Parts: sequence; structure tokens; C-alpha cells
Amino acid sequence: MKFTLVMQVCSFVLGTCDVPMERAMPFNSYHECAISGNLNSIQVIKELGPEFTNEYQTIVRHWCEKRAEI
Repeated sequence: MKFTLVMQVCSFVLGTCDVPMERAMPFNSYHECAISGNLNSIQVIKELGPEFTNEYQTIVRHWCEKRAEI
């Protein structure tokens, strides 16, 4: 079983979320996917910067979806 990381940027101020995006690289375990989700979420918030993040109260949602191996 493989896992795909799905991420979504949301704003509490606007009450909206962007379209979820899947990361291309599959993971061999849920554990690896979950760690990557947390690390990637931090990176996205850093890239958005403090001004944007504070103004729109931005969060990054992430989850791991099971994928059958091909």
C-alpha cells in the first residue's frame, strides 16, 4: 500500500480553502506521509510570509490517502 499526500491552503478570515493538491511522490507508509505533510505545511506558511498569513489567518490542511500499488 502506498500513500499520497494531499494539501490545501485555507483562510479563516475568508472562510475558504483552495482546491486540494496532491503531491506527486508516493510514500511507502502513512508515517512517512504524515511527517512530510507537517514539514511541507511549515514550508508553505514560511513561503506565504508573516504579512499574508497574519492578514488571512492562513492554515495548511493536509492528509494522506491510500493508493493501491500499480
